[in-house]
Order: sequence, then C-alpha cells, then structure tokens
Amino acid sequence: MKNINGRKWPSKKQWLQFFKVLEKKEKIIFGLVFIVFVTSLFFCLHSFYIKNTVIVPANYGYIKEGVIGQPQLVNPLYASISDTDKDLVELLFSGLMKYDSNGNIVPDLIDKYSVEDSGKSIVFSIKEGVKWHDGNPLTIEDVIFTINLVQDSEYSSPLRTNWIGVEITKMSEYEALLKLKQTYSGFEECLANLKIMPRHIWEGSTFQAMTANTQANIFNPVGSGAYKVKKVVQNNDKSIKSVVLQSNYDYYDNPPYIKNIELVFYNTEDELINALKKGNINSALLHNYNEEINNKEVYNIETTSYYNLFLNNQDSILSNKEIRQGLTLLTNKNELGKALESPFLSSFYGLETAEENLSFNEEGGIKLLEDNGYELKDGLRVKTIAKSSGFSFSQTLQSGSNNTDVRKLQECLSEYSDIYPSGTISGYFGQETKNAVILFQEKYREDILVPNNLSAGNGVVKASTRKKLNEVCFVVPQEEVLMSFTLKTTNDLIRTAETIKTQWEKYGIQIEVKTYDTTAIKKVIRDRDFDILLFGIQLGGILEPIPFYHSSQRIDPGLNLSLYQSTEADELMEKARSIYDYQSTERKSILEELEALIINDAPTIPLYNSQYTYLTNKNLKGLTVNKIVDPSKRFVEINNWYIKEKRIWK
Repeated sequence: MKNINGRKWPSKKQWLQFFKVLEKKEKIIFGLVFIVFVTSLFFCLHSFYIKNTVIVPANYGYIKEGVIGQPQLVNPLYASISDTDKDLVELLFSGLMKYDSNGNIVPDLIDKYSVEDSGKSIVFSIKEGVKWHDGNPLTIEDVIFTINLVQDSEYSSPLRTNWIGVEITKMSEYEALLKLKQTYSGFEECLANLKIMPRHIWEGSTFQAMTANTQANIFNPVGSGAYKVKKVVQNNDKSIKSVVLQSNYDYYDNPPYIKNIELVFYNTEDELINALKKGNINSALLHNYNEEINNKEVYNIETTSYYNLFLNNQDSILSNKEIRQGLTLLTNKNELGKALESPFLSSFYGLETAEENLSFNEEGGIKLLEDNGYELKDGLRVKTIAKSSGFSFSQTLQSGSNNTDVRKLQECLSEYSDIYPSGTISGYFGQETKNAVILFQEKYREDILVPNNLSAGNGVVKASTRKKLNEVCFVVPQEEVLMSFTLKTTNDLIRTAETIKTQWEKYGIQIEVKTYDTTAIKKVIRDRDFDILLFGIQLGGILEPIPFYHSSQRIDPGLNLSLYQSTEADELMEKARSIYDYQSTERKSILEELEALIINDAPTIPLYNSQYTYLTNKNLKGLTVNKIVDPSKRFVEINNWYIKEKRIWK
C-alpha cells in the first residue's frame, strides 16, 4: 500500500517490530502518550455522547401490588360500588376527562371542547386514532352508547343520578354536543367519573346478560386504558388470586413504561401488610397507616375523605345551635388525628379558611352549655325546667271574700289535716277558713310573720302569705333534662367513638356508644335513627356541598345526615352550583361565605382527615400523586411511572 507521496506504509510485520527498535526511555514516553491519547479519546467520545443524548425512562419492570377484596364487575357502569373494581377500571378504561396528580380535572379522551350557554351546552371532540384493546377504533358512537346505558334505568348504574336530563347529539364521527337542563358546576367531574365502554362488545346486552358476563367483566374486559388484561390467576376455590396486566402499547397518551402490573388480592388489611413486609408484593395503598416498612418509599396522599360527627339537628337538645357549638368546642380533635376545622377541606379546594372557627376551647364550650341552662349536678350536665300548675294567688283574701281564689285557697288548706280538718270547699271565706289561714301563717312563721313583724297570724291573705301559698300549693315537680346522647357508628370506629365519649363525659355529658356492622349502619343512616352519628364522608374532586347540607337532601338517599336546614345556606349552595366554572373567583367567594355560615351553625363536627399512605419499592420513579378523590386515582398518571432509565440520541 502506498501513501499519497508514493511511499509505502509499513507492513503489518514491520509494525510488529516497532517496539523492538525503540529504546526503553522511548517506550515509556510512547506509552504515556498513548494512554493520554486513549483517555482523551474516551472523554471526547463520552462528552459527545452525553451532549447528544438524553435520559428517558426505559420500558422495563414488573410491579406486584396488594389489594383488599375481590374483583366482581370490572365494568364502568358498576365499578363505583367496589374499590377493587374501581382500581381495575382506572387502569383498563379511559374517560372523557380525568384527574391529574394534583386532583385537577383535565381532558383525557377529549381533544378539545368549548362551553356555551352559561355551561348548559358543551361541544367536544375526542382524539382520533384511539383504539380499544382488541384493535377496534373508539369513536363518538361509543361515547353516546355509554351515556345512554348510564341513563337507562334498566341497567341500574349508580352513575345514573348525575346524568338524568343530559342530552348528547352526534355532530360527526369524533364530535358531539352535550346539553344540560341547567348549569351544573360539578359536571366536569361527571365526565371524569364516566369511563367509556366499547359498543361493539356490549350492544344488545340486557342488564342480566351484562352483569352475568364474567368473561367480559373479569377475565377479558376490553377498554382503552393504559393497561390491558394479560391473564387472571385463580385459587383452588375459583376465587381470583391475581390479575396480571400488560402495557397497552397502542395507548394514545404515552404508553406505560412499566411492562406489567399484577394486582394481588387479599381478604384483610392484616394479610396485605404481612405480604408487604415479607416482600411478596411491591406496593400497597393503606388507610391511616403510620408504621415504617424496610425498603419502602412512603407517599402520604391528601384525600377528600374525612370523619364527621353528624348531630341530629331535630333532636330536642341538638336543635339548639349554641349547644352544637358548645359540643364542638369541647371536642379535642388533636387526640383523634389530624384536626379538621372546616367541613369543606379548605386546603384541598384552595379556599380561604374561615377566620372564626370552633377549635377546642374548654372554657368557651362549658360557658355555652351553662348559658343554655345545663349545669353540673352530681357530675352530670342537667337543665332544670320549672313547671307551673297554671294558677297562682294574686289578690288579698279575707273574711267575707267569695270567689274562685277562695275555693283554691280552701283546696290548698285541705291538704293540711292539722290546719283545716273539715276540708270544706265552698268558695266563701268564713271563720273556719280564717282560723285555717291563721294556723298556716303560724306554721310558716319565719316566711310570713317574722318579715312583717307579726307575733301571731291575722287570718288575712296578703303578699307574704300569697307568696308562701304559691310555693306550697298546687306544686308541679320541676323537670330535669339530662344532657345524654346515643352515639352510633361502625365497628371499625369504636376507638374514635370511645375517645369522644371519654372527652365529653369529663364535662358531664352522658354518652352511650353503639356500634354496627356495614349492613346494619346503612339502616341507621337511612332511617336517620340516631342522636349523633360518627361516620366517614367523601367529597368529590369539585366541591359540591348540596348533597351534604341542602335541606332537600335530608331524606334518604340524600346525604344531609344532620338534617340541617338553613334558607340562607340553601340559597348560597344553589348559587354556587349555577356557576359552571368551578374554579371561578365568584364561585370560590360564595363557597367561602357558605363555609363560614356552616361552621357557625355547627350542624356537624368535622373531626380529622382520612389519610392514605402509598408504600412502594424505592426504585419506582415518576410517581407524583399528591391529591386523590378516591383510592383508584393513585393510578391517574401511571403511564409516567418507571423503574429503569436509558439514554437515547437527541
């Protein structure tokens, strides 16, 4: 081989002789130069690689997550009945709208939309190219089909109430118009809670056929979500041991990086926690759990759930607002959990918390009870109510008087056989009656004669004698009203109930705690059969107070469990609902005014937040959930989770 000057390059054999012609010092110099050259080349190449590549999540990994319960109907129409079903529906199906990691409602299948006619009309289009897990295209027909199913009373969907009166009209293959009868600020949440069903799978199915189809509801549900079912593993008794999901690589919104998720089902929380500690599962969502588990990352997630004392506002004692305020002031919420002052979860919804609240204040609480007549008597808080016979002596009576008052005088004196032995009741004030009055005056000498400087009775009924007669005649015993309540709750809240009982009994308030299982407490709630109810409450992603505080919701299935009535509150709630933009300053201002009113009226006593703790392996990245409206929403951005990273060229 020749170079450009016509000279030959050294042959391979000649190159091999290179080191033999070098002296020792030259070899060392050459070696050093060569090392510097190789090192420089490496750093240059590495720098070039780093500058021209970016780190991205790798498509890799397998998560095993523990869940309590069994899947029953992995079907958007009925999933809200079961947390287990909701978990699977969240992973397998898509909605028109969805929640993000901060609890905000954002478009999902919707590509773009516009709100018209003050929120009564919504024109929207869905994304094109979206596919069902079986490869069929998702179109506006599927959306219309799903809404019609929800609205059809035959299918008994729990979602139906929020869709009554809503009309949907197809405008094109991917566009439709929604019309509401009236403006509803919470409607976007209805869009987020509705997952779309495949028309080509379910069209023509009756309610019975739909709910009985285990193949489509458990073993092979077809959705359009980030994951799809790979296999279902059963136990020997045919119960579901686990469901293995695989990444939907046709997913329209960033296919998930984690290839597989396996939901493993347990009967109790104790079983689930034990499996987590043993390493049989990687992750789990636990309720109010504070214990540390080795090698687990802990995410504390804010929720819209909290525990509440519902005070029956129709109870003879609790109908008094100041009594309700007093009980609130005497409840030390810090002994129960993270104290909650507002029933509106101000921090979650970005409201300014009312300046005046009913925080724990022994002195203030006791004063309110005592101002309303409830004093301590033998350690119990009692209100004494004086009773009247309806008659009192008000005129001077003496010899010769003849009227009804004399008859009443004779009736009273006849009760004393030693004073008026004959007991004659004639209505005429004669000598016999006068003698009886003299004996009465002398019997109560200290109250009648002494104050008037009399040494003996005179037989004339004047002021001092009338006063004593009114005290001892026709006496009706005073009524004593004991401040005593029955507190009803579920079996799992017994410790909280007993803590409240201990707190209140310290101030003389008598409490009887009764606990019920899940089925029995439903009847208690339905019948409003309680003085006080300790129960959990869950608000939505959009604050909507009407179900919980509007007077129209006092009867089941309304959730105004305290039977609260306020015309002013009703008007504020209706006004807030009529503003479609749930994030508007005007609506926020109305809700803050309503919040202050309800805090002051104290129909309920908000106690403490329900806290969710999500435990996962430390190598899981991309999980940014801060707020959720229900447990299944921990998966809202699961397509962004990943375990490993890789570099790709820019």
